[in-house]
Order: sequence, then C-alpha cells, then structure tokens
Amino acid sequence: MRITSVLLILTLTLIGCKSDDPAPEPGPLVLANAAIFWVDAQDDETYELGDQMGFVTFAFQDGVTTFKLRVNGMEPNTAHAMHLHMGTLEEPGRHWNQGKFVAFCEVKSMGRLWLKPFAGDVGNIQVDDNGDGEFELQTDLWSVGTQDETDILGTVLFIHHKSQDFANECDPNHKHEPGAHMNAKIAGGTVTLAPTIGI
Repeated sequence: MRITSVLLILTLTLIGCKSDDPAPEPGPLVLANAAIFWVDAQDDETYELGDQMGFVTFAFQDGVTTFKLRVNGMEPNTAHAMHLHMGTLEEPGRHWNQGKFVAFCEVKSMGRLWLKPFAGDVGNIQVDDNGDGEFELQTDLWSVGTQDETDILGTVLFIHHKSQDFANECDPNHKHEPGAHMNAKIAGGTVTLAPTIGI
C-alpha cells in the first residue's frame, strides 16, 4: 500500500509540474493558387489554353506547403502524372528542381524520403469513374513567397496524359525505354499569389 501511495503521489506531482506555457503561435499563412486549363500542343514547344478544368491551392505556413488539387471532366478511371515546370503555361521549360541539377530521390520531405527524381515532381492524380479527381500533398521542399530556391511562385503545374512510376525512376538500375519520357501535357496552370482581402 505504501509503495502504491508513493507512486500515486509522484505521478500527480509530475502531472502538476507539466508546463502551462501556451503552444507557440503559428507563423504567417501565405496562400497561392492556380486555375488549371486544358492545353493543346501547337508544336513541340508552345501550347494553347482551353477551358478551365480544375483548381489548385497552396497554403504555406511554418515551413510546410499544403497542396490541394481538384479536377473534373477527365477520362474516367485514369491516372495522370503531375510536375512543376519552369517557363510559362504557353511555353513550358524544364522541370522545376529548386534550381539544382541533382536527384531528390534520397532527400527527405516531412521526415520521409521524397522518392521522386525532382523537387517539383508532385505525383499521380487518380480520376474516378465520373471523371473527377482530387489530390493532396504536404511537403517542406516547397515554399510560397520566400524568394529563395524553394519558392514555387511562378512555376507551372502540368498534368500529363499518362501516369508515372516516380519511385522506379529513382532506381539506379532502371533503364528507360525509348520514348519513355514522351508523356504529353494535357492541362496546366501557373502558380500565383492568392489575392488578399482588405478589412
């Protein structure tokens, strides 16, 4: 009984000593978005915009960016690779990779390996039998409005015709088949700051 009483007193003392300090206030929230349009290739380098078919938001706070995408009107029961690109929607450039020429396969995002070749490799969006798709991602490899190498403002999110095995691309023994990277761009949008509303 005596030992039980002592343990109970110690437990209550530890609970009572628990810090009452409030949790730190979150940092400023920076929002960006992109309207996603169908795109049609005019030649090997330029694209023409069609109708809007989706919308993506980026919320950056305390070093983490939350990405949320919704699309509709796509071919039912399909999957499509997504990447951030340099350049413009009409004249896209190379993949965005924080301005670096290194693979990001072994880099960690949110404490886990990124397992994708480029910092701007988003993933595959799955489209349901109604032609609608949603995709969410959190990463500390991107920022919004920081004006450093991680800032994704001004990049272009492209949705491609086919899906991609990003992890397999990171395998050093993986050999690309001829034309393996020929994955047509079918939709995209430019990442811009969301408008702020004055009070």
